[in-house]
Amino acid sequence: MFVRNCWYVAGWDYDLPPGKVIARKIIGEPLALYRRQDGGVVAIEDRCCHRHAPLHLGEIEGDCIRCMYHGMKFDPSGRCVEVPGQDRVPPRAAVRSYPTVERDNWIWVWMGDAARADPELIPFSIGPGDPDWDMRPNSLLFNADYRLVIDNLLDFSHLTYVHRKTFGGDIFAYTKPEITRLERGMRIERWVRNVPALNFTQHIMQGRYDMHLDYSVLMPCVFVMRFKVFTAGTAVEGPSDGELLLDTWTCQSVVPVNAEQCVYYFSWGAPKAAGQETSNLLAKGIYQAFLEDKEMIEGQYANIKANPDARMIGIAHDAAVNQMRILMEHAIAAEKTGIAAE
Repeated sequence: MFVRNCWYVAGWDYDLPPGKVIARKIIGEPLALYRRQDGGVVAIEDRCCHRHAPLHLGEIEGDCIRCMYHGMKFDPSGRCVEVPGQDRVPPRAAVRSYPTVERDNWIWVWMGDAARADPELIPFSIGPGDPDWDMRPNSLLFNADYRLVIDNLLDFSHLTYVHRKTFGGDIFAYTKPEITRLERGMRIERWVRNVPALNFTQHIMQGRYDMHLDYSVLMPCVFVMRFKVFTAGTAVEGPSDGELLLDTWTCQSVVPVNAEQCVYYFSWGAPKAAGQETSNLLAKGIYQAFLEDKEMIEGQYANIKANPDARMIGIAHDAAVNQMRILMEHAIAAEKTGIAAE
């Protein structure tokens, strides 16, 4: 149920300060992460090859990490370089090491064949360190199959109902977006016109507006959207002819811990020139909205687990959901047969 030859987010850069070892589990595989002396990120299997003790409980020594159960020391490649009490290191004494890249304030780990780890496959995003954008990062743990969260991102008709208190607006359920198939995912574009502001902003935005939502969802689970708000114009198709009032980016990644849990990393922000209050409002709104998603999706997953053979009825809004599911199933099948999922 997982694509392996992909980059997965293992956390925000601030999750891993120098001198600290953290534990992560991605697609069911336990990882220990720490920084070398030059600041680069090391990701290795969180399981000592001796007695399978967790290496995230180890201590950093230079660029190496020492298992604090019996003292074996491993270098960043995962090779054991010291066994206390003996001169000879067994040739097979090693743990798996994973390629890493730090970009846009995310720590990316390649979970598949290391020879295929191409940094060019890392999706575009804007991080909180960007000089022009005031991005506010956060994360949530969902007790659900990660694919259900991706489904949710591909079908914004749920904004009308799940997010009736935060986003709201009947228009989301009664309009269809433009869907474009990409090599590694989907692009979805939607205009909504002459509508009230999102519910969580209506205390400061009380008129009528045009909104543009343009986003991509790329394998395995990265969502990037540019969201713009204009004064209500007269155009009924194509770009709004109203005045641009708000320009924002939101960057999100859904990372499967295992078959039943996932971590949702997300940020939303406006240009720094718009002032901190704008991004503060966006950060508060998106966090509350994702708590609404969490409640609904975890309930959905509980029902699926209780009766996994129950039939689901398809509707028109499932178009992008179904296409993405097929794309991921093909990638997983290709990997199983030894073909690159690229």
